[in-house]
Parts: sequence; C-alpha cells; structure tokens
Amino acid sequence: MYKVLCLSLFIMVFAGTLPAEQIIDVESHLQKVVQEQVAKECGTCKIELFIHNKKILEDISVPDRVVADRWRGQTNMILQMGEENRIVTVTIRWHDNVTIAKKNIRQGQILAEQDLKIIEKDVTFLPTPYINNIENAIGWEPRKTFRRGQVIDEGYLKRPLVVKYGQPVRVMLEQGSLQLSMNGQAKGAGSIGDRIPIYLPDTKKRLSAVILEKGIVRVQ
Repeated sequence: MYKVLCLSLFIMVFAGTLPAEQIIDVESHLQKVVQEQVAKECGTCKIELFIHNKKILEDISVPDRVVADRWRGQTNMILQMGEENRIVTVTIRWHDNVTIAKKNIRQGQILAEQDLKIIEKDVTFLPTPYINNIENAIGWEPRKTFRRGQVIDEGYLKRPLVVKYGQPVRVMLEQGSLQLSMNGQAKGAGSIGDRIPIYLPDTKKRLSAVILEKGIVRVQ
C-alpha cells in the first residue's frame, strides 16, 4: 500500500511539472528566435518577450519554424509544427544604449564627452536615429538645441568645418617615402576627411587634397 501511494504521488508530481518545463523550453526557443531576428536590424539591442496567451504552449514541443509579420511591438507568431500551426500573441520590446544630453547643449556647440551620457532605453518605437556610443558623437556639431536628458538625434549632427574657402592651409605632399610641406590656399570648404581643391601659389597648380585637421591638408 505504501509503495502504491508513493508511486501515485510521484506520478502526480511528474505530471504537474512536465507542462511547465515544456512551456519553459518553448519560451526559451522563442526568445532565441526573436533575438536572432532583431540582431539583423540592431546588433546591440537586447529584447524582452511577453507571451500573452501562454496556455497555447502547454501541449506543444519546440516548433520547427517560427514566422511573424514583424519583430517589434505586439504581433502574432505562427508556430509551425509539421502540418499543425499555432498562433501565439506576443509583445517584443527592444532595449539599447542611447546617448543623451547630460546638460543643455546649444546649436553649433562642438560636442565633448562631458556633455553626453549613456543610458539604457526602450527603443522599440524610438522615432529618431540614435547614437549608442558616446565616441561616435564627440567632435560633432548639433544643428539644433538639445535639452538635458534628450536623446541625441544623429540626423541633427554634422561634422564641423575645419577649413573654409579661401583660407591659407598647410599642404602635406607625399611622394613615396618623401614628405614635403608647403603653403597653399583652400578652394573649397570641408570637415576632417573631406576632399577639397587647393591652390599652390609657388607652383601655380590646383590639386585635390584631403583635410587632416584644422588648417592642414594632404596631397597623395
């Protein structure tokens, strides 16, 4: 009698825990599938997955394929298992590091590290392109005012001009291992990395040069 009672209790416990373990397996699989899909659009994003009708997962195993119209916000997932399909409603939230203004930033101010701060934010439906690394904003110039705590919108940043049209520039010339420098005049304006035309008064030649830093260009 004692053995029969123990066996009955074991069966009851086992039967009660099996569906929960099965749901965890399916949830874990769905989490992995969603993360892989989101990574195609945002490689640095973490995801939160909320399953609205979990009961639909109670009697199924890991699906062969998961299909969804979109991979953010509320959506329906189709779980394909052989010839059977199940539809589960989920909400997918994206989270990422976002650069914000640590203090008020005025238009035209050159951004420095002390002006900026990184926070983790829900970016599921963030309407503007954001910057998730402070280093990618340092040295850029805002085309509008950013208030303290506001997300730095990448579309409102520009590289500052370091060479203006007509200004004198120092021209670095490279010919093999030989490096020379001479005075020149900018015939264009640009930021670091831009290519502009320059004029060399000594040789009366026009050349194309890349801006290295403020007032310095290089001809290769």
